[in-house]
Amino acid sequence: MKKIWILALLAIVFAGACNSPESKLIGNWKVSGVQTDFGTTKLPPEIIAHIVAEQKKISFRIINDSVLVLILDNNTHEAKWKMNKEHEISYYFSTQPQLVNKLGKWNGSQIVTDTKTPLGKIIVTYEKK
Repeated sequence: MKKIWILALLAIVFAGACNSPESKLIGNWKVSGVQTDFGTTKLPPEIIAHIVAEQKKISFRIINDSVLVLILDNNTHEAKWKMNKEHEISYYFSTQPQLVNKLGKWNGSQIVTDTKTPLGKIIVTYEKK
């Protein structure tokens, strides 16, 4: 009887570990939307369209709870990643572990990146495909 309780407890612990937020992120992520807010900066529509198109070229694949692959114009770059308690995701390349980059914040179904640039703000939303 004691062995059954131990096995049941181990099964519960294992099932709980499988449902970690990190495990829900494993898979391919692609841009589902790009918003720009350049405020009073007057940019031609062609430039804004180019900025949006460049953002849409970025995708990534989360391999496991610590490795992701960034895909930029069909070039792949492996990186390490982690998520904090606020569900903010950051990553770094093994060649520069001291240079940590912000990937975005997971809201339960999407990863949203809010980037401030000299031109203004760019918000990119990624969805798991």
